[in-house]
Amino acid sequence: MKLRFIFLLAIAVIIYGCDKKGGEVPVEDDAMTVSSDTIVESFVGNGPDWGGYDVLNYLIGQNTLSDDDWNTLFKRVSFMRPSYTRIMMASGWNYLVNGAYDPSKSDAVLCRILQYCEKNGITVQLGEWGHTGGTSIDEDWVEEATDFLKYLIVTKGYDCIKYYTIVNEPNGSWSTIDGNYSLWKSIIEDFYEKLDEKGLGDVKIMGPDVSVSGTGETDWVLNTKKNLNKKVEAYDVHAYPTDKIVHSAGFLDLARTYKACVDKNRIIMLTEMGFKYGSKSSKGIENAARISADGNAADDSQMMAYDSFYGIDMADATIQAMMAGFSGVAYWDLDDAMYNSDAMASRKLKKWGYWNIIGSECYSDPDDENIRPWFYTTSLLCRYFPAGTAILSVTLPKSELSGLRAIAGEKNGKMTIAIVNSGSDYYSFDLKMAAGACLDSVKLYRFKALDGSEFEGEKDANGFAVPEDEGGSLDFTCGRSQRIQMDAQSFLLITNMD
Repeated sequence: MKLRFIFLLAIAVIIYGCDKKGGEVPVEDDAMTVSSDTIVESFVGNGPDWGGYDVLNYLIGQNTLSDDDWNTLFKRVSFMRPSYTRIMMASGWNYLVNGAYDPSKSDAVLCRILQYCEKNGITVQLGEWGHTGGTSIDEDWVEEATDFLKYLIVTKGYDCIKYYTIVNEPNGSWSTIDGNYSLWKSIIEDFYEKLDEKGLGDVKIMGPDVSVSGTGETDWVLNTKKNLNKKVEAYDVHAYPTDKIVHSAGFLDLARTYKACVDKNRIIMLTEMGFKYGSKSSKGIENAARISADGNAADDSQMMAYDSFYGIDMADATIQAMMAGFSGVAYWDLDDAMYNSDAMASRKLKKWGYWNIIGSECYSDPDDENIRPWFYTTSLLCRYFPAGTAILSVTLPKSELSGLRAIAGEKNGKMTIAIVNSGSDYYSFDLKMAAGACLDSVKLYRFKALDGSEFEGEKDANGFAVPEDEGGSLDFTCGRSQRIQMDAQSFLLITNMD
């Protein structure tokens, strides 16, 4: 063990007297305290938005990735160990060939991903990008879409599909629904009946899958609860906040607003999340300039994904969503190669991912296949907050510490604590645990954003995060605390989970 961090040194342990009952320790004003209060009883999990690759034929002249690329993808996702992923599809991409129903069209890509998810116990939210029929319901589409779902679950045996979403972001003018709630409601009711008729009632419909940018857009969620609460059993929204909103904890207020819209016995997920920096902000201007200079980047790209600070921003937003009681976050997205610009014949990719897996063979840019910095923080938030984790609130120091956020999770007696400092100041404070515990075989991961893509953080030859310290113990019993030091723009994860 390197034991660099002061809080792991015995001299940094501050010992207080035990509570007479051996129970909870009072919260100190200057301490960060892991509470016994449970925010989410059984977490679904964090993971990537995956799928797509439906334009590979145009880009690389074949309908699937090479075995080497698949193996690289699966190796990287296996390190993330996500408990959840969202996969969206479309009739023309997945089960229609020249207008005729043919589910085998998905064997080359979608089924390969689902087979991996099934083998690794990853919960899948599957969905349709859009509906067909314009301002009415295309019953043939409903029939074929539900037949395809039955094919995947019954014929192929992909029981990992637990949630189903019908139409992406239906509240948007860019959606096939064009913001028509009544039409969307009718489609949901139609699908609900078909799922029941075809013996797929165990698959929960998740919705409304709307895109929100503030706290004043709750109508779709509230109307779904009012009109479809029996049929829509799980809720989700999308959000692409600015750094200003996240750094000021305004994203926490937004997430809590939507969490409050649903019944306590229903989950709500954030099923698309990325950042969209203000167009007139320095980062927004830089993003536009990079898109223009790239030549292979679609207008809908987030070029800040190459920068280390994006790993801090995404960790901060994730922790705020978890603090608000969301049961999981899906990161937009896994891989640039999944989607190109809206024109199918375009070589311009929607660059939001952790890498571009076809950078070498398609763009003569093997470096673009490398893992980008934001994988470091978010992969750990996937790996060490597994499905079934009880999410615990963390009381922050009473003094105003800008950019400081934290969340904790417990499963089978093991604990994870994640802390982010997205601010510009250095902080030092005590970490306590209200219920008291001694954590053995602790692993400590640290990430600090530097200029450009540079960061401080141990990693192996694959680019995967490596603990800076491991094997030691942290004793929080009898009111003991550990001293934490957080640099500006840094992330810390402490865990004794496997």
